[in-house]
Order: sequence, then structure tokens, then C-alpha cells
Amino acid sequence: MDMLKYKKILVPVDGSTNGELALKKAISVAQRNQAHLDIVTVIQSSRFLDIYGHMGSNMDYVEVSLLKAKAYVDDLKDQIEHKYDFHDISVYVEAGEPKSIVAVDIPQKLGTDLVMMGATGLNALQRAMIGSVADYAVRTAQTDVLLVRTGIDNQPYSSDKN
Repeated sequence: MDMLKYKKILVPVDGSTNGELALKKAISVAQRNQAHLDIVTVIQSSRFLDIYGHMGSNMDYVEVSLLKAKAYVDDLKDQIEHKYDFHDISVYVEAGEPKSIVAVDIPQKLGTDLVMMGATGLNALQRAMIGSVADYAVRTAQTDVLLVRTGIDNQPYSSDKN
């Protein structure tokens, strides 16, 4: 019997520790499976709207945010290529609602068969009010979703070790 091999792995990153842990594990899984790694960061566009729902004078801030996000994912790609000698990587910056982009839009567009992401860092009140991207992905994605809670050694994460 052939073992399942993932071919297209998506990792959403946001600069958080959990996102970086998921990326480290995804690199390892991609190498073992000879898979393509897609890294995406999402700029939540609603945070740029004024009280009337318009971008207004926030367009400069949006542009700067998109440039910073692009630099962030490009830097991650360069680090992975140099540190892990892994080159089958694409990076994306998207603007919109992170939940639907990560769980539905990008996986459908790219043909993703595994989403690996950091577990939520939100507290119970925040989850109740806005939910988390991870919770949403687990409930709605049409592909496998793996939530990463531990370091590369599968031990609970400690900033002392990693």
C-alpha cells in the first residue's frame, strides 16, 4: 500500500511564534514528501477602513503594509533556501478576510492538499467574539489542516529551546 504523500503544502504566516513553528514543521514535511511549499501572509483589509467603510486617506498605509508583508515573506523564502537548501517555495501576500483566504480561497486556487498552521493564540473571549483563523480552517477547509502546537522536536514550545 502506498503511503499518502502531500504535494502542495500551504503555511499561513503572520510573524507570530506559532506561525514560525508551523513553518519549520512544514519545511520538514515538504522535504520528506518532495512537496511544494506555499507561504502566505494576509493583510486584513477591513482594518484600513474608516468609520464609513471607505479606504479614504488610509491608502498610503495599505501600500506600506503590503510592501512590508512582501518583504517579510520574501525574507522567509530566502532564509529557508539558505538554511534548509529547499527551493520549491512560492510566497504570496493577500489582502482581505484572513479566515476565508486561508481556509478556502488560496487552497482552491493553488490546489493545496495540506494546510499547516500555528494554533491560535487568542484567549477565550477573543475567540468567542471574532474566532480564529485556525478554528475557521479546521471547520471549513476542504483539505487536511494540521495545527502546530509544538516545536520541531514535538516538545511543547519554549523560547529557551528554539
